[in-house]
Amino acid sequence: MLASKSYRFSKPFRKNNSLCALQVDQPFSLIGKKQIKKVSHVPYALSQQASNQALEVIRNESTQILQGLQSTIVSRNEAVERPEAVKQIQQNLKDKLKYSIANLQKGLVERDTEVRLLLLATVAGEHILLIGPPGTAKSEVGRRLSRFVKCNYFERLLTRFSVPEELFGPLSMRALEEDRYVRQTRGYLPEAEVAFIDEIFKANSAILNSLLTLLNERLFDNGSSRDKVPLVTLVGASNELPEGEELEALFDRFLLRRRVSQVTPAGLSQMLSYFGNGVSNGSGISNHVNNGIGNNNEVKESSGFGLGLGRSISPSSPSSSNLAQAKLSLHDVRECRRQALKTVRVPESILQSIVDLRDFLQTKLEPPVYVSDRRVLKAMQLLQVAAFCDNRSEVNAFDLLILQHVFWRQPDQAAAVAEWLTSQLTVDFGAKQIQFL
Repeated sequence: MLASKSYRFSKPFRKNNSLCALQVDQPFSLIGKKQIKKVSHVPYALSQQASNQALEVIRNESTQILQGLQSTIVSRNEAVERPEAVKQIQQNLKDKLKYSIANLQKGLVERDTEVRLLLLATVAGEHILLIGPPGTAKSEVGRRLSRFVKCNYFERLLTRFSVPEELFGPLSMRALEEDRYVRQTRGYLPEAEVAFIDEIFKANSAILNSLLTLLNERLFDNGSSRDKVPLVTLVGASNELPEGEELEALFDRFLLRRRVSQVTPAGLSQMLSYFGNGVSNGSGISNHVNNGIGNNNEVKESSGFGLGLGRSISPSSPSSSNLAQAKLSLHDVRECRRQALKTVRVPESILQSIVDLRDFLQTKLEPPVYVSDRRVLKAMQLLQVAAFCDNRSEVNAFDLLILQHVFWRQPDQAAAVAEWLTSQLTVDFGAKQIQFL
């Protein structure tokens, strides 16, 4: 603003024994160069008056500059959150996660891990894949996420005969009249923030081309333009593993993978009692301890994805007026990931463990498990988010247990990953603690 203005400075000097003034036009952008534009002789009184006026103008302009700098400094200081503000963000997020975990589990038996991984994928901005036989509540778990996250939700069941219009929207007839190939995406996957796609590996090549870019780069090619999409997380479900090389890239897009099995005999008995005889704890939550829920309306907190170790929480039931605040918002999700990557430190020992784990999977395990560089980097960021949700500023060794849901190609390989991680933790913490976990 000031660089475009010029002011006249009057400097008194003597010429022929008469006091005169040297007037200098000098833009602020040229201060220090002292370029003299014009010299004239005026009485000293007038030059002094002009000088005072110029100084007053400069003083006013300088005051405005200082005020602008002060406001800029204040705004920047506010942008850099103080530790107290970060702790408040962590606590609010943790409270919402407690509420979501407790209520997502209502009516479900032995699905504690699936629920926690589902929420972890959401706050980390990653995708999760649920694989298992029919009738194991994969779809129910995936659909429930939309009830506890304020978002635009999209759901679709794919078949071998599904067409791109089912996911990405129909072609615009008006655009076709103008020789433009554009889809109407309103209400479809390109405008969704949370999505659930059942039987996702039934996608054909026409769908895969757009789906791969949408999942990884968060971009959608609509005609001649490439648009950003607001997708936060996509939950995929399938009864079977992908078959064929064309589906390998889609399989790799899911950072978190979980095999969903049938409930155990004890869990089956609990489920039959719950639904057959209406036996519950009064809050709609089943009483199966292995499900992470005790007989006293408490949800056991577990290591790994946040919420601590060995403590219990009571699933609060907020009133309808506070229900909106209890739900996770997209702002919560984005702020969680941003703050986690910014404030959570990853010790050198944790990084080395990740490197050693990949080396074990690719060189010592039979058959070898290929782990891409992208997956390793995203896995590290996932650990940061998990630590942040547990009100910690540093990733610890127990967070590594999450990697058993990240580094496998066949579901049976998850057990090998868990065994290797457990052996590493046993050396540091003792067998009793690991056995408890």
